[in-house]
Amino acid sequence: MEFMKFTAGINDKGRRLDKIIRKMIPESKISSLYSSIRKGLIRVNEKKCDISLKINEGDVISIAAFLITNAHKPEENSNFEPQIKFQTVFSNDFIRIINKPYDISVHSENGLASAVEKIYNSEQHEKSLSFKTGPLHRLDRKTTGLLAFSNNLQGAEWFTKAISEKKIQKYYIGICQGRLEKPEHWNDYIVQDHSKSSFYKMKVSLTDTDEKNLASTICTPLSYGNYKTKPVTLCQFQILTGKKHQIRLQSSFHGIPLLGDTAYGADKVNSFQDLYLHSYKLFIPDNNPIELPVEITADLPENFTKFLKVSLINWDYRLIIN
Repeated sequence: MEFMKFTAGINDKGRRLDKIIRKMIPESKISSLYSSIRKGLIRVNEKKCDISLKINEGDVISIAAFLITNAHKPEENSNFEPQIKFQTVFSNDFIRIINKPYDISVHSENGLASAVEKIYNSEQHEKSLSFKTGPLHRLDRKTTGLLAFSNNLQGAEWFTKAISEKKIQKYYIGICQGRLEKPEHWNDYIVQDHSKSSFYKMKVSLTDTDEKNLASTICTPLSYGNYKTKPVTLCQFQILTGKKHQIRLQSSFHGIPLLGDTAYGADKVNSFQDLYLHSYKLFIPDNNPIELPVEITADLPENFTKFLKVSLINWDYRLIIN
């Protein structure tokens, strides 16, 4: 019987055999893969093994040739140009951080994650049988700014853990409907909304006290202006937790919804873009093991800046970047 052989790389180290094989042959049923491993159609270092075996760098995985399809072909185009245009703010062996464009989905078919993956596959990286680049946190379709993708397993693991342990500080800039006179620290509880009328299925609860649902945000007014004679405030949001739609829900709950966010009670905007929320700064622990700088920033999108110029008075970009 003919076997095809694959050598595990550093990004495969410590991963279970079945997890790696599922990445290599994603179209096969799990039960079929398990059966192939038990029958010796998939081996490690020429030996039959258990599905839960943990792979080491340099291990040779042999797979019966008839099990392999086009699923594990390397990217042939070394000069891939994505249709979605975006700026790479920072990249090293561990992490890629981009400035996400407006109104682009991250996870949809042919979306931003797919474009970044194709660029990753066209570059020279440590070969891996199971590792695949992907976003390490989330941004809504109409939110712009800093979005991190993994370039290797170590980068993915460290960044994800740092986010969960709140070691990475995240700052946003947004335009709110209404006037906020002074900084406020919001602590609210965000829960599932099971009402049939709710499209987004999330809401701020007045009764919940479960700490896992706590959303904590510091909102600071930066400048003021008007849109169609109504007051607006340019705000900085420092999010201390990471709940879905946290800024949108909390700003609405506290009386200053994001301008244009009709889902959460704001007026519709028909100037440049529908909503203005931008992830503009990350503060990262010094001397981190994946060689990230302490501070990473992303420029405001052109349409965001245009809107500020026509709608806000006395705004100063230095207030945003300092």
